[in-house]
Parts: sequence; structure tokens; C-alpha cells
Amino acid sequence: MVDNWEVIFLILQAVFLFMLVLGVPLSRGAGNKKTFIRHGYLTIVALVLHTISVIIIMVYLAVNGLLTLADLPLQNSITIVSHSILGTVALVLGFIVVSFWVSKPLGSMNCYRAKKLMLPTLIIWIIALILGYIIYLLQLF
Repeated sequence: MVDNWEVIFLILQAVFLFMLVLGVPLSRGAGNKKTFIRHGYLTIVALVLHTISVIIIMVYLAVNGLLTLADLPLQNSITIVSHSILGTVALVLGFIVVSFWVSKPLGSMNCYRAKKLMLPTLIIWIIALILGYIIYLLQLF
């Protein structure tokens, strides 16, 4: 049976990721200061909303499902643990990237110091999201 909150959570995660992807063209646009600031705010909103949803849903699922993880087939356990690790890494990297921007006046372009982390963070987040969809669709957990 499909729980409505699980579907809502999956849709929200895709929306948060879309917000990040939507922000990328904004930063590569005309390159003006206003465009970069808009990109930064969009990234912060996506990260905050993602973090709230992870705390509400994923931590709850992890705590309640930790005991059953040992009873699952090895492939399922590896998929779930990989999703958890990659999701955590993406979240931490997201905060690192955002902290570079907000550590100074928001109008300055301090996010350039973290530019090398942005694409790997996005890729890790996408992989974690795909693994989450696989876990849900195949009901591995």
C-alpha cells in the first residue's frame, strides 16, 4: 500500500533538486551581481527545505528501520546504506557551499571559493535521490 506522505516526500525532494538545477542557469546568465544573489537565495531555500524534510522523514525512518536493516538481503542493505551516506554527504556539502556565501556580506561573491564543490554536491545529491526512488519503488525497506 502506498502511503501518501511517502509520495509527497518523493515529490518534494524532486522539487528541491529542481530548485538547485533551476539556479544553475541563473548563475551562468549575464553574470551580473543580481543574478548570482538570486541563485544563492534559491540554493539556500532548497537546502533549508531539504534539511527540514530530511529531519522530519528520513531520521524517523532511519531510527525506526535500523533494527530491520540487518534482516534485509545484502543488496537491499547496501542500497539503503549508500543512500543514507550519499544523502548525508550531499547535505553537509550543501551547507559548506552555502556557508561560504553567507559568511560575508550577501552581496559579495564568496561562493566562488566553493565553486569546485558545487557540481560534485549536485551529482551526489542526484545519486542519493535516485537511490531513494529505487528504495521506494522496489520497496527495499
